[in-house]
Amino acid sequence: MHDPDAILERAARTLDFSRPVALTMLGVVNFIMDTDRARAIVRRLLDGVPSGSYLVISHPTTEVDGEAMTEAVRYWNSQGSAPMTLRTREELLRLFDGVDVLEPGVVSCSRWRPAPSGKDEIVDVTHFCGVAKKP
Repeated sequence: MHDPDAILERAARTLDFSRPVALTMLGVVNFIMDTDRARAIVRRLLDGVPSGSYLVISHPTTEVDGEAMTEAVRYWNSQGSAPMTLRTREELLRLFDGVDVLEPGVVSCSRWRPAPSGKDEIVDVTHFCGVAKKP
């Protein structure tokens, strides 16, 4: 994850980079502790794919059940697992710099194109997600 050039090199062995692809970064960017480094990695990966490609990110956030999530991540990190971090919606939006974020934007995963369930209320979950298209 920390070597985007190696990722692109290996992906080029099986993907046709003359055509749009999808960068699916589901539950992985939260393991890049430094936000500026995370942005640089996402940017480098986007630079390596053609116009028309999509970027998909999901990430745990502080904006839903913030205190409980902060405590859960603190516990996770104390157990010797690969450390992870939480980010705000604003920090997540910055990961999408330079690409066109699709509606409904960076939102709780439960709000991204929910299937009709007959229920009036959608319950926010502790992960946000977004999809964007590279111009």
